[in-house]
Amino acid sequence: MSRDVIVQQILNGISLGGVYALEAVGFGIVFNILKFSNFSHGGVVTICAYFGFFISTRFIPSLWGSLAVTILFGGVIGILVEKLVFRPIRIQNKPLTYFFVNSITVAMIVQQFFSALWGSNYYPFPAFIKETVFQLGKLVVSKSYLLMLSMSAAVLIALSLFLRRTKTGIAIRAASSDIHTPALMGVNTDFIVSITFCIAGILAGVTGFFLGMTYTVTPFIGSMILKGIIASIIGGMGSLGGGVIAGVLLGAMESLLIAEVGASITPIIIYFAIIILLMVRPQGIAGKLYSVKA
Repeated sequence: MSRDVIVQQILNGISLGGVYALEAVGFGIVFNILKFSNFSHGGVVTICAYFGFFISTRFIPSLWGSLAVTILFGGVIGILVEKLVFRPIRIQNKPLTYFFVNSITVAMIVQQFFSALWGSNYYPFPAFIKETVFQLGKLVVSKSYLLMLSMSAAVLIALSLFLRRTKTGIAIRAASSDIHTPALMGVNTDFIVSITFCIAGILAGVTGFFLGMTYTVTPFIGSMILKGIIASIIGGMGSLGGGVIAGVLLGAMESLLIAEVGASITPIIIYFAIIILLMVRPQGIAGKLYSVKA
């Protein structure tokens, strides 16, 4: 590949990697608190993608208006999932396996629901941006990719400030170390867990909207959460910063490999690389080892 092609692919990959970073953080923030792999996050992404499509085509044709409503809707869905699916088994102190099974079940129910309701049809978002690209020297910059990267960066910076500067954010960080200890200090653990799922839902709202806008909305769009899970594993389960770095790196590497070896070979190379990484460094780039996982 020429230098211009490499730079072009890296730019595209970093932009898409911003969405992978959002997926990784949305997946990882729940793992931080409850120490289980929340595959229901993919179902929430799917719901938000369909909701964003419905709102933008029927009621709010503007990009920012429909995005804002979708983000709020994602937060509400996140809270509902926590209260209806996970809180009952958490209150009963059930094993982590129950959380794991319930999370997969939610993702499957959402996928089958939309498949049964609307089939496997593709639903494109409205064309919010008329001129989709612009020239930057020899580079062709996609406005939607640039928008994804900018929005992803803004959301992740806002989340970082929230976790570090607010009492609720500090409580979430404390609960990530030991969910039982903050309760001894008067912290409402149920509220903290709900807020955590709300944040994950907000991130799912942003992710679902941009994935739907960049590609098309299908019942299987939530399966793209796999890239976020991969980024979370590479970055280190329990490390949100590591997930962000890994998401961007994964996007850049995927884009370069697709240009060099093709879309069919790229996943094989990436998955083998992950296996090797986990053999050498099981905790990922910036994570720490956990003795119990589900």
